Amino acid sequence: MADSFVLRFPAPGASPDAAEWVVVDARGARLGEVGRGTLAEAARAQGGHRLLLLVPGTEVTLAAPELPARGSGKLAKLVPFALEEQIAAEIESMHFALGHQGADRRVPVAAVERARLAGWLAALEAAGLAPAAVYPDSLTVPDNPAHVVIVLEGERVVVRRPAALPLALEADPLAAALAVAGLPSAAEDGPDSAAHVLVYVDSVDWPRHQPVIEALRDRVATLKVQVLADGVLPLLAAGAVAGPVLSLLQGEFLPRQGLAGQWSRWRLAASLAAAFLLLHMATLGVDWWRLSRDEAKVDLELRAAAAEALPNVQNLARLPNLRLAVESRVRGTRAAITEGLLGTLGVLSASIGAAPGTQVQSLSYRSGTTELTLDAPDVAALDRVQQAAKGRGFDAQLQGATKRDQRYEGHLQLKGPGT
Repeated sequence: MADSFVLRFPAPGASPDAAEWVVVDARGARLGEVGRGTLAEAARAQGGHRLLLLVPGTEVTLAAPELPARGSGKLAKLVPFALEEQIAAEIESMHFALGHQGADRRVPVAAVERARLAGWLAALEAAGLAPAAVYPDSLTVPDNPAHVVIVLEGERVVVRRPAALPLALEADPLAAALAVAGLPSAAEDGPDSAAHVLVYVDSVDWPRHQPVIEALRDRVATLKVQVLADGVLPLLAAGAVAGPVLSLLQGEFLPRQGLAGQWSRWRLAASLAAAFLLLHMATLGVDWWRLSRDEAKVDLELRAAAAEALPNVQNLARLPNLRLAVESRVRGTRAAITEGLLGTLGVLSASIGAAPGTQVQSLSYRSGTTELTLDAPDVAALDRVQQAAKGRGFDAQLQGATKRDQRYEGHLQLKGPGT
């Protein structure tokens, strides 16, 4: 079994929001100093250990009524009626926790006001603490088979007889409280040979209670006193780990299992993660809006360009791909300018410029091929026109030259780069 973080809340004799705690191992041995402070400080000190909560035993009524029925469902219905005369508060306002029914049909029961238990748990939850079990601190007083155990702390006293439920009382006056618990009073003569008494007392309270405790020595068989320098919490923590089988976390207060039971511990991290996710989603939303706006702007510009590039198309929405249609028309226009008749005339003009005195007598253009008849001063001029056209990427073929008078007539064929 893992180590346990035993928290006592509210701490006796302190402010309502004060607590004290200690870490113990599986055998109840203390692993550190006793801590005291607020619940927030306790949460920081828990360190992932299993949390056991001890609440004031004076706020919890312990009983063991004999019940005829068996089965947890039937017992839970009978218990309120069995304890009705022992509880001063309204039965409807009480929460009952049941232990295991013994062979004698007696059932250990712990009764506490529902609102009070809910208040303790709410305070712990607000601090990020989730107890695995809640015990009345009186129930964690050691059960000694040979001694009556008395635990004195502040203004409270707990008396536990062998194999019996403890009795938690106000310790003012202490002699009266011990008499109520069944121990011999000062008026009784002679020792009670059956009573072997073991007293645990806080070192702070020992000087005040010493006279009453020492007065028992002559009226019981034996009396042993252990003064606890670090208070009674380590003693109670060891008893809590030893295993009181009666936790108040039953019924409506049963701890939630799995992730739900750890929600208080992970609530801050989950809230931060949710905030980050919302921020991330908001950023994505803004980016999507900007992209949608830019895309709409590009679509408008594309439609304007399409209307200009495709004047013969009456309904642009019917085109399967408007962008491809515009790009195809643009490529065709470029080809017409660079490779068609317009491109050929441009190349021809530049090529004739390389041969002064050369004139075009006739021109025929068909399917990318241009047939020319040139009038040149000599054959060299015709050759310069051919070379100039080739230098501009055209296929230029001089197909013959005829001398007429003092000039030459040449036939030149031009084909564009894409022909």
